[in-house]
Amino acid sequence: MAYETFVAHIAWHEWGHALSLARCSHEDVAAGGRLLEQAPVGIRKNIRSAGYRSKDYTHEIVAETYALMMARLVRGYRDKPIWLHDEIYNLLTRVTGWDS
Repeated sequence: MAYETFVAHIAWHEWGHALSLARCSHEDVAAGGRLLEQAPVGIRKNIRSAGYRSKDYTHEIVAETYALMMARLVRGYRDKPIWLHDEIYNLLTRVTGWDS
């Protein structure tokens, strides 16, 4: 089960990347630094420790948040979690089509 969960997380993350790369505006990408500061601590730490460039922040935030939201969906939760900043949630819904 853990292996399947791991593979699913990677697949959802990469799909989130694809959606982000195709649908984020230049303004969304430019807001990456601000969005990173609003991201949950775990996402923020992972992005910083991986050494991504600032122009990649938005795409990484969308990808990881999408993967986490999909994992929540599998467990039956469709709503916006309290740990997710409104601006990131709004970006996620616009870019991925997420509909709570």
